[in-house]
Amino acid sequence: MKKALAILLVFLLAVTLVACGKDTGNGEDTTPSQKPAESAKPSQNAEAAAPTYKPNTDSVGWYSDNANWFDREPYKIAFIYDNASAQTDLLEQAIKAWSERINYTYTSYCANSNADAFINTMSVLKQQGYDGMILNPEAAYVDRVKQAAAENDIAWLPGFVPLLDMNGDPVWSQESLGTKYQADLMMNWLKDNYKTYLGDIDTTKLGLISTSQSTVPVLKLVSDFCIEDFKEMFPEAAANAYEVDTVNYGYDANAGYNSVAPFIAAHPEVEYWFLVGSIEDVVQGACRAVDAAGMTDKTVAISCGGNLVKDSWKSGTDTGCYKAGVYYSMEIYAEPLVCGVVAMLDGRATPETLWPEWKNPNQQYPVVTTASVVITEETYEEYDVYVQEYFEALKNGLPAPTPPTN
Repeated sequence: MKKALAILLVFLLAVTLVACGKDTGNGEDTTPSQKPAESAKPSQNAEAAAPTYKPNTDSVGWYSDNANWFDREPYKIAFIYDNASAQTDLLEQAIKAWSERINYTYTSYCANSNADAFINTMSVLKQQGYDGMILNPEAAYVDRVKQAAAENDIAWLPGFVPLLDMNGDPVWSQESLGTKYQADLMMNWLKDNYKTYLGDIDTTKLGLISTSQSTVPVLKLVSDFCIEDFKEMFPEAAANAYEVDTVNYGYDANAGYNSVAPFIAAHPEVEYWFLVGSIEDVVQGACRAVDAAGMTDKTVAISCGGNLVKDSWKSGTDTGCYKAGVYYSMEIYAEPLVCGVVAMLDGRATPETLWPEWKNPNQQYPVVTTASVVITEETYEEYDVYVQEYFEALKNGLPAPTPPTN
């Protein structure tokens, strides 16, 4: 389990986000990009930049929408995903936990990046009475999955994979970690707190390493937003904003180390670094490269996701320059997914009418953006208390508490 938990993003966005990426194995040049990031600003998409999260809403698709969860036979709900990862493992645990609250039986299946196996399993499980599903295919075959769900009359929602058109508008109801939102959380935290770790430095000698995965558009977009934020926050150091694409090395800690180590060596003119990324494993490996370069005291790192660094804090392990993570409860993340599927199975909602408070009037489908919080070694226990209070409030029919602020 510890090994599995060491493969997290995000990120979700997620992570999201992470599950749709894998090693290329194509023998391409593995030299990381060492060019300053382009100055053009990335485009905004349909995701809310900063959520006004209201988990205790009475609207359809939430636990508190006054549904009679136990006035029926248990539904059968399945979770099918493309690749095993810490993120899918955590979501699976969360979906299973919710089955006891809203009355459904549960199964899961890993397709191991096989589109035919993914789609065939949907049909088999439908024949076995699984009318509701949470589906997390690879982006490459998500259209086939959508078609199969329609043909089999399956009520479903995506787990992490974003379903957006070329304009960034949603093509199905979904939950998101928010690309701009995640980037802003990381960069605003760095801007507000870097002096605590680096001191009152000469910011003209400050640089940004934004680890990115070019083949996963959502993760690339987070990186683009981080670079945009850095240039706006530190215009005197705009030329030192770099993107390091780790995709040719993979998506694990070794990818972070192998891509960032030579990059740092190639830029001795930068005396201080901010280090960010969507995949926590990659950032953790990049922090090892920072340490090997003797730059630990001159670097501060933050990642989307915080499970790895949180485990280190709990065990008293030194995390080096890795000081913070953008964190969220997977069990809270799962709430609109499972409640939304049940609402559709009940006939109380369609994909278009779920979560109406999150629907942009100019779009057909809503996008829920999950509230995240930056955790540090000093504050992560406060968020754990919030999660406990959240589910205690749900159990007792009380309003949910407000998430901690950064």
